[in-house]
Amino acid sequence: MPPTTVRVPFTPPLDADALWDYLAARIIGGIEEIDAHTYRRTLSLRHGPGVIAIARPRAGESSLAVAVTAAPADLQAAADAAGRIADVGADPAVILAGLGEHPWLGPLVRERPGVRAPGQAGGFEVAVRAVLGQQVSLAAAGTHTSRLARAIGTPLAEPDGALTHLFPTAAQLARVDPDDGGTLAMPAGRRRALIALARAADDGLDLDGGLDPDEAERRLLALPGIGPWTTQYVRMRALGDPDAYCGTDLVLRRAAERLAGGPVDPAGAAFAPWRTYAAHHLWRQAHLEAA
Repeated sequence: MPPTTVRVPFTPPLDADALWDYLAARIIGGIEEIDAHTYRRTLSLRHGPGVIAIARPRAGESSLAVAVTAAPADLQAAADAAGRIADVGADPAVILAGLGEHPWLGPLVRERPGVRAPGQAGGFEVAVRAVLGQQVSLAAAGTHTSRLARAIGTPLAEPDGALTHLFPTAAQLARVDPDDGGTLAMPAGRRRALIALARAADDGLDLDGGLDPDEAERRLLALPGIGPWTTQYVRMRALGDPDAYCGTDLVLRRAAERLAGGPVDPAGAAFAPWRTYAAHHLWRQAHLEAA
């Protein structure tokens, strides 16, 4: 079916360079692709599979152009997913007011007020990404996640270029034997954490906003192999919590220490209630320094 273009409004500014670099570093092969102009991904929607293509916003724009290939009844759900990915609900002026006067983070926020906190299409996907990203590089996490998606996810009946699969559902992953090192080619502890997560999600652990973030975190922490870094990442990218902080993240911590000129509070208390955005400014700074 031909795509339908919808407009998803946001409050400017939106830092497209930061958004694109963040997404590009975390692409799951078979599920997503990105080039200089467009981010595309598959979606599992109520009435069948879909694809969204988000056009990179230009300066002065106040809405995303999103081409949606899906059943008409799923257009709004697809547009909502695109909005979560680009964090269109953020109000840069409010975040700037909260962080802009911080002594060493403030200059970054004032220079790049459009930095967003990208979300994802679904909460379970975020949690899987988080588990697979524990203590490994972004490249390694992407490799593991792409392999998992292609091994377990549902293939599209008609592949759309590089987009070939839907991200695995909780039910699909829950059926995998945690001792299957072929399908899940990773350390045994991580396999057990993934399967425990999938079984909990399949049994009703709602990571799409149906639970209070504190309750979702409590239930995640009760699972084997899931700790504070993972739960804070889920709060950021799945639950839309503006005040989460992955303080044990090595890249984030080193960026903060360079800017502060010494040790920093791993809880990021000085950034509350905007710790999620503080973290993204620190990750953005680390990316630019490494480029």
